[in-house]
Amino acid sequence: MHSATKNKQRGSALVVMLAIVLAAMAFIILKALNSDTVAGRNQATAANMAKAKEALIGFAASYRDTHTGQVNGYLPLPDLGSTHNNALPEEGRTAGSFLNNTADMTVVGRLPWRTLGLTPLHDGAGECLWYAVSGTFQDAQKSKVKFMNWDTLGVFNTFSSNGTAGGTVSTLTNLHQQPVAVIFAPGPILSGSGQVRAAGADVVTECGGNYDARNYLDTFNANPLLNNIVNYIPGPLPNNAGNNSYFPSTTKSLIQGSVNDAANNPLVNDMLLTITADDIFKVIKQRSDFANYVNHDLLYIAQSNLALTLPSPAALDFSTVPPTETAVITATGLIDIGRVPSSALTSNDLKAWQDNLLYARCHSGGLCLTVNGSSCNGVLIFAGDRSPLTVPAQTRATNTDKNTWSNYLEGAVWNNFTNSVPVPTFNGLPAYSTLASSADVLACIQTTPAAQTSFAADFGSFIQAGTNIAPDAATQTVAIGTAAGGGNGCFWLPGPVAVAGKTVRVYYEYQFGYADTYALTGSGTDLGNGITLEIVDGSIPSPPNPTPTAFCGRAADMGAFNVSFPPGATWALESYTIETDVYRDALNSDPVENHTAIMAFGNPQHGAVPGSNGYLTTACNGTAAGCRFSTANQFEEWPTPLLHNQRVEIHTGCNSTCSTCNPASYLVNNYAKVSVWVDCPDCSDVTTDRAQTPTVNRCLPFGPALYSPYIALTGGFRASVPNSQNVILSNFILRSE
Repeated sequence: MHSATKNKQRGSALVVMLAIVLAAMAFIILKALNSDTVAGRNQATAANMAKAKEALIGFAASYRDTHTGQVNGYLPLPDLGSTHNNALPEEGRTAGSFLNNTADMTVVGRLPWRTLGLTPLHDGAGECLWYAVSGTFQDAQKSKVKFMNWDTLGVFNTFSSNGTAGGTVSTLTNLHQQPVAVIFAPGPILSGSGQVRAAGADVVTECGGNYDARNYLDTFNANPLLNNIVNYIPGPLPNNAGNNSYFPSTTKSLIQGSVNDAANNPLVNDMLLTITADDIFKVIKQRSDFANYVNHDLLYIAQSNLALTLPSPAALDFSTVPPTETAVITATGLIDIGRVPSSALTSNDLKAWQDNLLYARCHSGGLCLTVNGSSCNGVLIFAGDRSPLTVPAQTRATNTDKNTWSNYLEGAVWNNFTNSVPVPTFNGLPAYSTLASSADVLACIQTTPAAQTSFAADFGSFIQAGTNIAPDAATQTVAIGTAAGGGNGCFWLPGPVAVAGKTVRVYYEYQFGYADTYALTGSGTDLGNGITLEIVDGSIPSPPNPTPTAFCGRAADMGAFNVSFPPGATWALESYTIETDVYRDALNSDPVENHTAIMAFGNPQHGAVPGSNGYLTTACNGTAAGCRFSTANQFEEWPTPLLHNQRVEIHTGCNSTCSTCNPASYLVNNYAKVSVWVDCPDCSDVTTDRAQTPTVNRCLPFGPALYSPYIALTGGFRASVPNSQNVILSNFILRSE
């Protein structure tokens, strides 16, 4: 062969070899470029999912700040589209509710980015993020799930994938790690998935596509695992049919990671990012106000409520939703043990933490135990977070777990709940601290006996104010006004009276000095003015501000305060006044005859409209239950006035109509039922409620200023001789219990 031919063949071989090398290099470079692109896309996806997680946790950790009367921890519903009952039919808004409103339903939809204060968040494929939330953590279902705290479980179980259809391993080590919410990045449509991402019935301007989760989240079945969440949605259903977004919140298994078939074709490409209860409550515990929240809103309020009646501890069955409370009494030696009963859970805060609020009382009702050295009738225990130090580790997932005291209590506190000991001794932290979040916190419960004061027992300690008031210690009576007429006088109880969470009963007698036939005949001289039982604001500090006991109202106001007197004082704006009015003042819309009325908030005017200070009063024309005494004109008989009496009862913890009253619930049911009986036989016994229909009664708002008010008997009479009148008050007794 000629050398030229050989050289030509060698050259051709080199060209072929060079082409092969260049092709191989191009493949390697392209593969590297593709890898960088995938990595970049995944990185962008992860960053946006992290933003979504941070925003959702922030929403939950500040929920109480933006929802008055609620607790922190709740997550929003997804964006379900306008046909899915959005509160505002605007893309990116959380739904106001969803069509199936039964308890404990998991819901899936688009991430509510607008509600979270975000811009639309996309994955690396350009798709907006999706989101699923357990029924146990939804703000839309908070009325149906009893607890919201660090022990509340999510309903998702995540499994890691090894990339094949057969290999998966659970990522959880205990039930408390079950996610309460999951953020999804859908990725691109996979071949053969049947997904359609065209526009649906709801316009999706920002993110595009539709609201059917099955068009975005992949399906994978490998018994016993199901991935993704669309396996749990009822189907087949058309887009936006209204009920393809929710399903029961039993545990749902999800695969974390991509899955390929035997030919290496992708079956699942969704990316998942989970949120657990621990994620949320880690942030809540870092709030500067969380310790005060536990110590005041939980411990102090529950302790005060339990001290009212020392109720039986509750037994809870956590296998039902919500848990079932029973009246079973569990005794361990000298004490009854359990949880704080619903009767003492007077706020959403207390209800949300009931499983963490343990309680024991002395079976005898006496002082049988000690709490940090003090003798007590009972003990309230805030169990704190699950302790990482106990062996075995504390778990509070199942009914059995939650009724095993060692999952809440440690050391001697646990021993008192478990074993009969001669003298139950509880020692522990007196206040919650974030530095020891799993430590038992203890509060002593000491029942408060009924407080009672009377002329017979305490006459010398009453405080007088005003003019022409003459206490007589020998007869234990108080005269207000003189024979010549005129004067105003107040006889104040020695100090504030506990009314919040109590029933207050009052009895007193009175006799006017002069007969008055004006209302009977419609002519002659109308003697005035009258007397009151005055109940006023006890929240003003002293010193430097004086208490109401230093003052007395004007004679024209029967010694009671109103909005214009005393000048600059606000006591009257928080007051109840039981008036016995024997003078007709047309400016106040008084009736002609003498009358008894329950007035409130410094408003001296009658009429079923707001008075000059904006507060409602009560008409005195026979149409309202809060004013008018029948038989009319009975107060000033001719020729000699008789001895009369009045009985007053104040019941706190009432609903807005006062149809039901439970003193322990005064923080939630913030109304008081005020009842008055005039000239009632056998009504001086203030140890029990009076069953007979009252003469007058009102249902009034009851706020903090009246929790411990000042109380006085007052009188006011005109100075002009033709209108002379006076009164003698006697046999006063007040009981608060």
